[in-house]
Amino acid sequence: MRRIFLTLSALATALYAADFERSNWHTQLYLQGEPAFLNFQGDNDLLDDGIDTDVFTVPVSAGFLWSPLITPFWKADIPFTLWLGLEVNSFQMGTIEDSPKYTVKANGEDRPGEQNDRELSFMTYAPSVLAGFTVNLAGDLDLRVLGGFGFHFFSFYDDYSGNTTSYTDYVNTAFVSGALEYRITEVFQDVDLKIGINVRKEFLAYEDIKARKQDHDASPSPYSNLFFDKIEYKWPVRVGLELSLDFGRESRRDRKMRYKLHDRDDVLRKNSEVKDTITEWDCMAIERDYRFYLDDDGKLPDMSEAYTKTQFADVLESYLAFCHPADLATKEQLYATLDSGKIEIQAYQVRQEDSRFDQVMASNDPEMLQMFLEYYPDSPRRAEVEAKLNGLGDYDKFRAIQAQNTFKAYLAYLSDNPNGAFRDEAETGIFELVKASGRKKDYEIYLKRFPNGKYIYEARQALKMNTNEEQSMIEYQTDASNTNVAPEHQTSEPEPAPAEEPATSGYTAPAGYNVPTTSFDDDEEDDDEEEVEEAPAPKPKAKAKAAKKPAKKKAAKKPAKGKKKK
Repeated sequence: MRRIFLTLSALATALYAADFERSNWHTQLYLQGEPAFLNFQGDNDLLDDGIDTDVFTVPVSAGFLWSPLITPFWKADIPFTLWLGLEVNSFQMGTIEDSPKYTVKANGEDRPGEQNDRELSFMTYAPSVLAGFTVNLAGDLDLRVLGGFGFHFFSFYDDYSGNTTSYTDYVNTAFVSGALEYRITEVFQDVDLKIGINVRKEFLAYEDIKARKQDHDASPSPYSNLFFDKIEYKWPVRVGLELSLDFGRESRRDRKMRYKLHDRDDVLRKNSEVKDTITEWDCMAIERDYRFYLDDDGKLPDMSEAYTKTQFADVLESYLAFCHPADLATKEQLYATLDSGKIEIQAYQVRQEDSRFDQVMASNDPEMLQMFLEYYPDSPRRAEVEAKLNGLGDYDKFRAIQAQNTFKAYLAYLSDNPNGAFRDEAETGIFELVKASGRKKDYEIYLKRFPNGKYIYEARQALKMNTNEEQSMIEYQTDASNTNVAPEHQTSEPEPAPAEEPATSGYTAPAGYNVPTTSFDDDEEDDDEEEVEEAPAPKPKAKAKAAKKPAKKKAAKKPAKGKKKK
């Protein structure tokens, strides 16, 4: 019972002391390489001179470290990180000897061995357990010291004519290593890439290591029953390069600052009038609207023109009390701003203008676009906003043109807006009407009016096969001498045309077309010269009255220029 009580008490104390604002699981993965010369000294009964050779290798080590200290109790200023871990070190391989010289006994006589193409190679590795610590020297510079104990495995391979005989032996190993590490960058959130210089010293000697079992064949291997009296590195220490990934690293300075600001959060939370009513979505909205993040220069955007200092400070206090800034640097800047009451200006003005520009350009609202021009008269984006405004006005105008869907309306748009945004759409509308009329003259007028148009190929092909010699619908709709009544609706013969003008008597306009009062060549006549395209249908009560006046319509004369027809 006492053990259970002590265990629960320890857990409660740890939870009270823990700081859950930041993940405290600190781990590290590393990879090391250290060039070295490995000396082999060995002999047996067959080799003439034994083996004493140096082999150049690059032992490679890989390890995993974990900090068992979940959190510094009561936010104590502990200047180091404790480590436990595993490592596979001294992974290396190479050739010890080939073409050996040896002597064998045969029939009581010594004779030179004939297996001179044999090769003896090796591979080593040492799985070990680790313990140590890391000290943050300054900023991004750390010093890590590790000690380890394990088993060093030596595998030897006797190769002859493609046949390989192997043997593995092992000895104990103990070592210490020190690495001076520098943080290069943060590759992911709370994951740092570090580079360092590692120094390793091994203490236990590698002695009496067997390389091969005894060979009882009539023609034994020259390495039969070979023992290495000593295997050692030529240099007392190995120096190499290290790359590592540090998960959850925090400098001593950052840890102290985080604890200090965390305590200030508690004070703000206790004194705040807001009582746990700020949700995660509220925090995101506040961060967005008040620009609680750092720019490329590591500074907070200015909000002095958007909010009063009192309003800004009130929101900032609530944000710090109940929300979590993106990182420690942002939080430091926010508290510095809260303390000083100073707000930087230029960066936010640029951000604010960019944000409002994006909003008005996406809105397609002429009033908002005009407000942007008035609020930012010297904006470098002014030309884009003005172009957008012109495009919106042109669009409304062209929608009215499309509703009319007449040659005259499209031609008037092109004449009034030679650089309009809907030039191509106007040309398309004209050509669709040309195809609907099916008249040779209309195709000829289209090709003359649009020598580089989108439909010139189709128009030329249609013109080759077209035999419809009726009067052009384009000329009909834009001829000022015509009245507003199509010939098929007139009750008597039309007046003969002057000799110098083409005759139009007997011409029947198709239903739905109106007779405008301007000519094709005069696209810029005043608005008061344009006629109403189509009179509305008479009401039922006025049908009889309208039927009694056909002769009056026939006798109606063309109004004088500059006056509208009644």
